[in-house]
Amino acid sequence: MYPPGHVGLTALLFAPLICWFRLRGRRAAATECLGVALALAVLPDIDKVWPGLVHRGVTHTLLAAMIAGVLVVLLFRAPAVGSPGLGGEHSAVCYLVGAAGVVSHLVGDVITPMGIQPLFPASRAAYSLDLVQASSTSANVLLVVVGAAALVCSYRVPVSPPVEAGGAEESARGRPLSDQR
Repeated sequence: MYPPGHVGLTALLFAPLICWFRLRGRRAAATECLGVALALAVLPDIDKVWPGLVHRGVTHTLLAAMIAGVLVVLLFRAPAVGSPGLGGEHSAVCYLVGAAGVVSHLVGDVITPMGIQPLFPASRAAYSLDLVQASSTSANVLLVVVGAAALVCSYRVPVSPPVEAGGAEESARGRPLSDQR
């Protein structure tokens, strides 16, 4: 895929996660998640301009996805409990955002004839679904349109305003069910 196709595919794959953040009243986390995911959606192609790297080499692997996950955890270490952005989320959520951002790029490249070697350096086995050329204008545009539509839908889901800490819902959650009646 070309960058627009990667961005569109990432938007499509991340729309449910964005919706989940929003339904939990975590609007800032949703925005940061989308920004991180879209940046990571094109980052593996840095191998095209970085001297010494082979295109669709180490940057296009599950190892790169795992490293991206760790870097996002370190970048968004919880500054304080209740932070409005990704920093207020559990480290596992931050890891998922980082790793899945790179994995979305891999998904976009595995559908092309060139494919990827996702297990490199452990294995040089290449995988390709050979569905569409990376340069296909129609495929790249279709992914952008579908991804944008999915994001619009995720932002159109009606959400309640966030519950303040110590509010009625928050305090009821901490009590046994017998006390909540």
